Parts: sequence; C-alpha cells; structure tokens
Amino acid sequence: MSLSGALYSAASGLSATQAMSRVTADNVANSMTEGYVRREAHLVSSNTGEGGVYIAEISREVDTALTRMSRNENSKMAEQQAIHEGLSDYTLFLGEVGDGTSPAEKFAAFNSSLTTLVNLPSSSAAQQGVVFAAEDLAGTIRDASDRLASVRSDVDMEIRYEVAELNEKLYELQNLNHRLRDFDAGTLESAAYFDQVDGVLDDISGITDIRVTYTSDGWVNVFTTGGAALIEGDQVQDVTYNAGDGTLYAGTQEITANKTGVRGIESGSLAGFTALKNETIPQFQLQLDEYARGLIEAFESADASLTAGQAGLFTDNGNAFNAANTEGLASRLHVNDLLSSNTSGTAYLVRDGLGATSPGEASSVTQIQAWIDVLNGDMGADVGTGINADVSLSDYGAEMVTAQNLATTRAEQNYNAARSAAEVIDASRANVEGVNIDEEMQNLLLIEQSFAANSKMLTAVSEMLDTLLSAI
Repeated sequence: MSLSGALYSAASGLSATQAMSRVTADNVANSMTEGYVRREAHLVSSNTGEGGVYIAEISREVDTALTRMSRNENSKMAEQQAIHEGLSDYTLFLGEVGDGTSPAEKFAAFNSSLTTLVNLPSSSAAQQGVVFAAEDLAGTIRDASDRLASVRSDVDMEIRYEVAELNEKLYELQNLNHRLRDFDAGTLESAAYFDQVDGVLDDISGITDIRVTYTSDGWVNVFTTGGAALIEGDQVQDVTYNAGDGTLYAGTQEITANKTGVRGIESGSLAGFTALKNETIPQFQLQLDEYARGLIEAFESADASLTAGQAGLFTDNGNAFNAANTEGLASRLHVNDLLSSNTSGTAYLVRDGLGATSPGEASSVTQIQAWIDVLNGDMGADVGTGINADVSLSDYGAEMVTAQNLATTRAEQNYNAARSAAEVIDASRANVEGVNIDEEMQNLLLIEQSFAANSKMLTAVSEMLDTLLSAI
C-alpha cells in the first residue's frame, strides 16, 4: 500500500468512527425516549483504488412483521378496552343480584310487599309499603335508564374525539410525506423521520386497524384492513361520524364497524365505541324498556277495576300503556299519581284496584292475589333483549341484571386477554427496536479501539513522510 493510500484509509477510518460514535451516542442518549428505534451504522469498504471505508447507511433496527403484529394486537386491545370501560361504570351503578340495590332486588322487595299485603289487606301500613316499594322499583329502573343514556352520550363524545384525533394524525402523516424529500435516505435525519412516521402509525392503530404500504419514493399509504383508503400519498380521506345512525365514513366510503356489506374497520377504539353505540347500549336499553313494559302491562291487565285507556299501578308518565311508544319507556316509568306518596293519593287502591272510586271490603284479597299471580306468568320479552321470551316478570329483573353484568364481565375478560397478547408482542418488538446500554458500551469500546488504530496509522504515515522529506 502506498503512503497516500495508507493516509486515505486512516482518514476514512477516522471519519467512519466519528459517524459511528455519533450513532452510538444517540442510541445511549435516547435509550429511554418513547418511540426511539435503535440505529446502526453499516460500514463498508470503499471500491476506489485507494481503499478505505465509509458509512453506507444508518438503519433503524425494526422487524416489519413484529411491527405489524404489534399494531394489530394493540388495535384489538383498544377495541376491548373501549367496550370494557364503557360498560363497567354503568353496570357498577346497576348493581348485582343479591346486593340490595339492583332492579332485581327492588322487585323482590316489591313482590314481598304484595305478599305482606295479601296477608294484611286492611293494614294501611302494608298498603303504603306496597306504594313505597313500587316507587322504589320504578325509580331504580328510571335511574338505570338515565345512566345508560349518559353512557350513550359519553360514547358519542368519545367517537367524536377519536374521529378528530384520527383526522389530525392523517394530516400529520400527509405533512410527513411531504417532508420526505428534505433529507437523504440512510441518514440520521431519515431515521428520525421514520421514528415520527412509526409513532403516528402506532397512534392511528389504536384508533382503527390499519394496513400500511409505501410508494416507490417512500411515501406512506394507510388503509383500513377492510381496504378503505385513509391516506394515499398526500390525499387524505377525512373521517366523518353521523351521530344519528352511528355510521362512519372515510371520504365517501362507509367504514362503520361490524356492518354487513361495508368495508369497515374491524378493531381499534372506534370499533369498540361503535359496538357500544350500535349494539350493546341499544340492547341494554331494550331490556330496560321491556321491563317497564312488562310492569305496566301486567298491572293493567290484572286490574279488574280499570276501564279502557285508564292507567294502572305503573304508568308511562301517568298514561296507560301505548304499544306504539315503547322506546325509552324505562325512563318514563312512574307509579300512578293516584297512589304516589308525593301526592294526596289513596293507598287503599293497591288493595281494591286503581279504578276503585271508594274503599272496598277491608278483608278482600282478590285484586292483590291477581297482581301476585300475573307476576308469575310468561312476560313475552322481545327477542332482541337476548332474554327468553317465556321468562316471568318475577324472574326478568334478575335475568336482565345477570345478562348485563355478564356482558361487562365478558368485556373485561376480552380486554385482559387482548392486553396480555399485546404486551407479549410489544415486549418482543421492544427487544428488537430498543437500546441495550451494555451493547452500546461494548460498541463504544470497539469504536475507541478503531479510532486509536487509525490515529496510530496517521502518526506512522506522518513520521514516514517526515523521514522522507528530511532525506531530500
């Protein structure tokens, strides 16, 4: 090797070790930085006649398969988390069978008050006890319906927030796509750019499941796994939400989750909130409305004292049952004002019937027994409730509370399973992408040795040149 070749090799080696030390220093400095992916400098031999080495590329240590799996699993976890958190507060308020506060327990207390009254029909205290128990039952069902309406409102708001954040992230990607031309591939700047891109994609995957592709010039395209485009190059398909029917659109393409014939989203928080909005909450509301319907109809049908169109013990805001107006009936369930403890009601009506105009025989139990009997008949619950149609009114409350708590328990189990799966994949991804300080310190030692060797080479060449010059 000539002296000039040796000088070039040593100089290129020093330049390469300088770049490698910068990469390693960046790795160490950002070892705790969220979203930072370990860099590695790739050293190759120069193909020039003078030899030497140079840094061909600075790459990010990523595993595309693990990255894709991580986003898929986190998307599933976000979906289950949305469902679990949306239901847990409501069912905690609803209560459980046996806790003394749920609609099932209030019904049991009401049923018990009727049993007491049938044994003591002349007792004004027993009569008033039925009124109080009926009001307590109606109030509990109303409160559950109101709480469910609050959950529905919260879910609507969460969907709006998620849609707004999704659109913000899509436009952030659009901006990043434009910035790609500002630096060369394989540089530290390029690595930092793709860290940002991956961070945005990770955020989007929590909102909706995605499929990512790259154009030949490196621009990022994002689609739902169903195939609907969210961003292609610099063209963003704005996501919109129609609160009226619970539909989601990306541009003009419907992407509503779990809808037949739609290339919709399949997981992510939006899918979870949409499932609550369009499926779970409506079913819970129907169950409550059916409970209210069953109570109103049962006590109207079993009350021999009523005339056509006259309200019974339980009413729809004071009115008789109207089969054409059952939506939201649970929120309108009230005890007849003729009996209400808040008015100058007459408690004897629970013994003689709501149509009685004057007290009947003090020892009569005919009407009381008719009400007790009707509670044990088939309720004919709507098939949409998911509760057997032949369940009795006496058992319906417990069936409803159990079904709603079971849905919450199942959501919690699904969330825990999805979270465990996501954590396993995320740990594997972190092992690949994360910085190991021990390894970086070992790399620094090697870089230091390389720097020392190249410096020694430069010193040796300098001494040779000095010797040659002095001999002239």
